[in-house]
Amino acid sequence: MANRIIEYPVPLMLKKIYKEKIQGELRVRNEKLEKRLFFVRGDLIFARTNVIQERLGEILFKIGKINPAQFWNLNKLLDGKDGKVGKILVEENIVTQRDLFLALLFQIKTIATSTFTLNSGEWEFISQAPQVPADSNFKVELPGVMVEGIKKMKNTAYFRNRYYYQTPKLGRLSESIKKALPKEIFHFSQLLSNFDNKPNETIIAELKMEEDVYWKNVVLLFLLSVVEFVDVQVDRDLNKNIEEMMRLHEKVRSGQYDYYELFSLKSSASSEDIKEVYFRFAKKYHPDRVSQAPDPDIKEKSNFVFSEINKAYEILSDDIKRREYDMNGPEGGDADESIKEKMIEKARMLYRKAKTLYGQKKFWEAQALLEQAVRLGDEKASYYLLLGLCQINIPTMRRIAEKNLQKAIELEHWNAEAYAALGLLFYSEKHLKRAEGFFRKALSINPDHDLSRKKLLEITGADAEKKRFSFFGKKK
Repeated sequence: MANRIIEYPVPLMLKKIYKEKIQGELRVRNEKLEKRLFFVRGDLIFARTNVIQERLGEILFKIGKINPAQFWNLNKLLDGKDGKVGKILVEENIVTQRDLFLALLFQIKTIATSTFTLNSGEWEFISQAPQVPADSNFKVELPGVMVEGIKKMKNTAYFRNRYYYQTPKLGRLSESIKKALPKEIFHFSQLLSNFDNKPNETIIAELKMEEDVYWKNVVLLFLLSVVEFVDVQVDRDLNKNIEEMMRLHEKVRSGQYDYYELFSLKSSASSEDIKEVYFRFAKKYHPDRVSQAPDPDIKEKSNFVFSEINKAYEILSDDIKRREYDMNGPEGGDADESIKEKMIEKARMLYRKAKTLYGQKKFWEAQALLEQAVRLGDEKASYYLLLGLCQINIPTMRRIAEKNLQKAIELEHWNAEAYAALGLLFYSEKHLKRAEGFFRKALSINPDHDLSRKKLLEITGADAEKKRFSFFGKKK
């Protein structure tokens, strides 16, 4: 059964082959290439490719075993001769047997490490004894392949999206792994041991390391089974406090409460009673107390709740302000309106942050902020549109993306961007007829919508314009 690379990257299968010491043939293909990697007991023993740059002649030239003149005359030399290229080159004294061995070894590694760069296509693994010629049986250890492959990896989004809020748990570093690791990665693994039970996002911030560098380092250790990603563990009291704080958050957000009710006190409560409850709340719900929670939303909600707790205490602990509150309520008849305005402003702030993250291709983080924004009740088509666009780029969330883009259309049926986004969603899922319908709808609203025109030309088989456009109206 074939696996889509976007949903299950090839390096994950290499991790499994190495860890379980299995044998078989890994076939990788997309529209442009086909590669076949052969394994015995977790080691790579041979590889084949149809990629021109990975052919033996190109490899010999690249590593300096043949000169430019010999390289350009290869076709003439091989014309009319049967047999393997390498064998012919040795017989013609173009290369030595040792040069050929080194070139074949380099070729196998090059084919294997190039799979780390693939973001599209599919692969399948055939569990059977690999059939390769006896003179083509090598032994390439996968840790070295992974070290070189990670250097070539351009996009760590798959791992970042899935493990961002988890913690890397460091396991045993075997002697063979230590030998394969570059010094800087070994040093990085030692640093990780100082961050027990902290999520990746916190570690990145505390190390002050570039995200891309961090993720390449930690993914390499993950592929080598030195690191596993696990949920951040929190103590039972913290879990209980978070649950209580979340209930308070819903109450505060609704605006349907008074300060006595917030503190679970009667209006006749003494100053000492109020002070005691306040300090108990501070101990349980202070934002710093829940900073170890795995969900980053929790600290924001705690800030919101604790701000209201402070406000309540400020009024109830002051005799004059308390008397005024007892007579008129917190802010007279404008209390509900004030809360609503704060929620709307917070939603806007979250949207702005999410838009920046979207531009940085941090789709998972952006969609988390946008989900908060829409929950705050400020229903804007732009929020649902951007949320849907983020989720299009997260394969496991594409069904939800359709729902949010439909919501954007419901709110602004005249907005071509939402129709174009739905077109992109169905285009990515290869439902071309449905995609075509939405692109045509976008163009009927805005005849100058370049992205829709480009995709429509691709679907209908015409030459696509060689331009790139963003959803926010600017050419990239």
